[in-house]
Amino acid sequence: MCYSAMVIQSLKTLENCFLAHPIRQSFTDYEQKSQQDPKRFKPLADHPRIYPGYFAPLILSEDRERVIRPMRYRLRPSWSDTEIPTKYNVFNARLDSLETRKSWQGLFMRQHGLLVFEKFYEWVVDEATGKKKCVSFYPDDREMMWAPCLWDRWTDGEQSLESFAIITTDPPPEISEAGHDRCPLFLRKDLIDAWLNPKGMTKKEMYKVLAQKEGSKFLCGDATA
Repeated sequence: MCYSAMVIQSLKTLENCFLAHPIRQSFTDYEQKSQQDPKRFKPLADHPRIYPGYFAPLILSEDRERVIRPMRYRLRPSWSDTEIPTKYNVFNARLDSLETRKSWQGLFMRQHGLLVFEKFYEWVVDEATGKKKCVSFYPDDREMMWAPCLWDRWTDGEQSLESFAIITTDPPPEISEAGHDRCPLFLRKDLIDAWLNPKGMTKKEMYKVLAQKEGSKFLCGDATA
């Protein structure tokens, strides 16, 4: 599971590093919502560490052009009349459930996104105390990582909400040895466009894309650092 992440909020950084341009009206609309209801729509620049329910810039493809929109980290499916109860995890999409879980079925091979972040946080058991502690994981050879996501747009005709879930997979040995059993999928950078543009690809081809990860090793650090 990835319950929290330190995301890249700088639109300029995302634009320069990923050749994606922000949809300005989407961010203007979000800023207005933030001013009206800052508890629900937290100011993006003030909250680079996101938890389920927080918003973050998500990269997606529109007409095969990379764009950036603010979306909530916790999926609300378009078919859901009400919010999914918090006891259910709809912020992480397991790689092995993309075709079997209702929340992901209609999005896989249709609505793909990419979240860029510096590190992610997990709860692990401290061998010395037997108690859980929060630690951070981050790649050892770069300042950013990126994970494929699924997103959806819910609307009741008057208001709308765009939200996403991070795709997670089995962890590499260093994360498993640190005591955690899941990890955001770290997609190879040269395959980002293939992920963002699934039209014309088969599911088998897409799974091959997702199987090709960046070759970074993860380091484990203090969650307060």
